Amino acid sequence: MFFCSKHLILASIMGLLLANSGSAMAQGDDVPYYTLDPVVVTGSRIPQRLSRIGQSVSIVSREEIEVLPVDTIADVLETVSGVDVRQRGAHGVQADVGIRGSTFEQTLILIDGINVSDPQTGHHNLDLPVNLEDVERIEVLKGPGARIYGHNAMAGVINIVTREVDHNVVGGYAEYGDYDYYNLGANAALKIGDTSNRISASRRSSTGYIKEGDTDFDINTFNYNGAIDRGNQRYMLGLGYVDKDFGAYGFYSDTYPDERERTETLLAYSSAHLNMADLELMPKVFWRRHDDDFKIDIQGDWYRNEHQTDTYGAQLCSRIESRLGTTAVGGEIGFEALKSSNLGDHDRQRSGVFLEHKFYPMEWLAVGLGASAIDYSDWGWEYWPGAELNVELRHGVNWFTSFARSFRIPTYTELYYHTPANQGNPDLKPETAWAYETGIRCREKGLGANFSLFSRDSEDLIDWTRASEKDPWKVQNIAESRTKGFEFGLDFYPEAFFPTTFVSAVKVGYTYLDSDWDTGVLDSKYLLDHLRHQLLGSIILDWFDGLIYCVKARYEERMVGDSNTVVDMRLAYEWYEYQVFLEVTNLFDEEYVESGFAPMPGRWIIGGVKFNMDLY
Repeated sequence: MFFCSKHLILASIMGLLLANSGSAMAQGDDVPYYTLDPVVVTGSRIPQRLSRIGQSVSIVSREEIEVLPVDTIADVLETVSGVDVRQRGAHGVQADVGIRGSTFEQTLILIDGINVSDPQTGHHNLDLPVNLEDVERIEVLKGPGARIYGHNAMAGVINIVTREVDHNVVGGYAEYGDYDYYNLGANAALKIGDTSNRISASRRSSTGYIKEGDTDFDINTFNYNGAIDRGNQRYMLGLGYVDKDFGAYGFYSDTYPDERERTETLLAYSSAHLNMADLELMPKVFWRRHDDDFKIDIQGDWYRNEHQTDTYGAQLCSRIESRLGTTAVGGEIGFEALKSSNLGDHDRQRSGVFLEHKFYPMEWLAVGLGASAIDYSDWGWEYWPGAELNVELRHGVNWFTSFARSFRIPTYTELYYHTPANQGNPDLKPETAWAYETGIRCREKGLGANFSLFSRDSEDLIDWTRASEKDPWKVQNIAESRTKGFEFGLDFYPEAFFPTTFVSAVKVGYTYLDSDWDTGVLDSKYLLDHLRHQLLGSIILDWFDGLIYCVKARYEERMVGDSNTVVDMRLAYEWYEYQVFLEVTNLFDEEYVESGFAPMPGRWIIGGVKFNMDLY
């Protein structure tokens, strides 16, 4: 294989760096690179310290996002053990995400606690109108969340928490790389008195990375967050828009791989946090519109589907402190409407109530109980209970266990999609599951470790199936399954133990999964194609003041036998408010497919500059 001059330069740099390998997770000496016991808001209606949560929750902080070789939220999620990210294309074009052997439809996606999952199809769940610069942290609940969030939190929840404004700043970045790739972005934050505003905009584009078909993309993203703080009252507003136009070569079909798609997502939401003595009130309202225009070029004639989906609703949550603990109670109402050239016009609504209570019988014991009851216009009332327990064995070491019932309602595509090759089913029932977990969590200064065992018993699982390759794919409730496994993770920060600033952090995570499926003699399209082994690691080095080098790697092997190993790296030098960086994805040019029939790009080199300037 012959390298161009820039590849030879990169190889020389990599050889020099790898000769002195180590790790870090800092962004300058004044920024902490780990937090011993962060507050988590995703795993419960009652925010609490990570050490007291009775389920597995992973957090990717702002400090980590700054140094990792990641450009999109999907890239960040690839660093979380137990999360299966299957990208089509690169740099945020489209990706499916599952948790611990789930399908992409069984994971709920939130932005600041607002449900942004798409009712047309889970393929659009990561059409997120948020720039990576807007993200404060990402919280991943690895387990059922139906008793907290209701529908579609069957296997887990991903909550993207946006940044708050604590001072005035303006920033921007410019990147350029292989395949005519560029990424331009700007952001600003302004705080005046009790009012704060943050705004960002970006555009990324490429002419594509394969010759066989269109893999070009043009993605434009805008985001705004505003807040007013008045003592015990806080009011928030969020607006976001993303427009994606991309070649979808081999996304869904190998028979007709010349596909193209454009999606537009608009999100608007408002919330408040009102404190009144021992009572807190948190109302929310939201609206999300998603437009999808999909085309297939069949021998020169365009086959086209156009879809427009609106979801909107309101929610009220209250929290009450008493001698018996903390109680969260509330309700929600939501509506979904679809206009589609293929699926038809449909609408449905839901309403529900939820109750959660946490109490602490002893200082070392935390107990959580909760349930939600939801009425769907198409399926009626359902009830989803759960409970968790957390025991402090000694300082910094906790044992936790939980169980819960969860569910997922069918998407409009599963219900109504109809082509010669695919046939939906309007008589589908929701999927249901019981999930169980137990584990140990250790967090002390400079060291974090976790080990957990988990199991999920599912019924009425929905999948596209066929009896032979000549038959069309038909969707139906066909499978019962038990998915079980274990997960181990280790975070190590040598600076807490040794007088060194060279090695800052090492992260390793491993997840093993096994499933017993009963699909009869039918071929399965999605259910059988999840991970069996997943090994993740990241290593970051502080060479000297301002120079940070990070490598992240992942090995994944699927139930069907496919496997791949992908290594990414980032080298950055910071000088005052400025940063110059070099980023390489798929460093060793691995050939692989993550989803559908779309080959992932090989080695991709990007260089750029970035600045963040405080305003006084």
